[in-house]
Amino acid sequence: MKDIKRMLAAVLIAAALFLFLFLFLKWDLLICILLCVGVYFGLFFLLRPVYRVGGINVETLPGGEEISRLLKEAREDLEGIETSIVEIKDERVQRDARTLYDSGKQILLYLEENPEKISLARRFFTYYLDLAAKLLDRYVDFQNTGIHSEEITEILQKTAEALPVLHHAFEKQFTNLMQGELMDVEVDIELLKNTLQMEDIR
Repeated sequence: MKDIKRMLAAVLIAAALFLFLFLFLKWDLLICILLCVGVYFGLFFLLRPVYRVGGINVETLPGGEEISRLLKEAREDLEGIETSIVEIKDERVQRDARTLYDSGKQILLYLEENPEKISLARRFFTYYLDLAAKLLDRYVDFQNTGIHSEEITEILQKTAEALPVLHHAFEKQFTNLMQGELMDVEVDIELLKNTLQMEDIR
C-alpha cells in the first residue's frame, strides 16, 4: 500500500512537471519526457520509507535490507493475527490467539530495541510468526463457511490445539534472544550472594 502511494505521488509530480515544461515553457517534447522520467525515478527512491529500529537506520546494519524486509513482514503478520482475533467466535480460541499476538508483539518490540539481535530471530520471523498468521486466517475462513462437517470441525479443533504449542515456541524464542541478559542477571545475583556472605563473615 505504501509503495502504491509512493508511486502515485511520484507519477503526479512528474506529470505536473511535464505539463508545466511542455505546455507553458514550450520545451522540446523529448527533453520533457526524459527529464520527467528521471524526476519520477528520483522521487520514487527519495520517498522510500526509512525503517528505524532503536533510532538506527535499519539499512545501515549488516544485512539491513533483509532485516527491513523481515520487520515489515512481521508487522504485516501481527496485523493479520489481530484482524483474525476480532473475527474468531470461540472465546477460548480467541483468548489463545490474543495471548499469541501479545507475545509476538513483545518479541518484536524487544527486537526493535535490540536491533543487533534481529538476525538471530530469523526463524521466529520466517516460520513461527508467519505460521501463526496463516493458521488463524484459515481458521476464520473455515469458521465463516458455517459448515459443520467432520473434516472442518477437526481442522478447527487442530488449529485451536496448535495455538498453545505456538505460544510455547514464541516463549522459547524470546528466552533464547534474552540469553545474554538472563546470564547477566544470574551473575549479578551470585555477586550479591557472595557480597552478603562476606559481610556476614565480618
